[in-house]
Amino acid sequence: MKSLKKVEGINVVPLIDVMLVLLAIILTVSSFIALGKIELTLPQASSHTKIEPKTFEISITADKEFFVNKEPIQKEDLLQKLDSITKEDLVAISADKLLPYEEFIFLIDILKQKSIEKISMVVQK
Repeated sequence: MKSLKKVEGINVVPLIDVMLVLLAIILTVSSFIALGKIELTLPQASSHTKIEPKTFEISITADKEFFVNKEPIQKEDLLQKLDSITKEDLVAISADKLLPYEEFIFLIDILKQKSIEKISMVVQK
């Protein structure tokens, strides 16, 4: 009958390799966390143009009257008026609480067709 070899110790070399890799990852990540940002030196440009997003206020009364930036507009002309809105612009909608839901959805549908995602609802506290 053969006897099994007696194990006299545990091979810790693979454990040390894994620990060194984890230590390298932790040290790399901790430098980004400690600074809170990645340091960059940006190139200079001679022309400086910054486009500020516009804010559009769209109001709907209980009588189904539409207003864009406090100017009255017909429901049929609303699509043409909103052609000037870009994806970066902000849209604030204030609708009367007695307004039929269908009119509100009509406005939201127009904004979604134009891929406007920055929409806020004006409410009273």
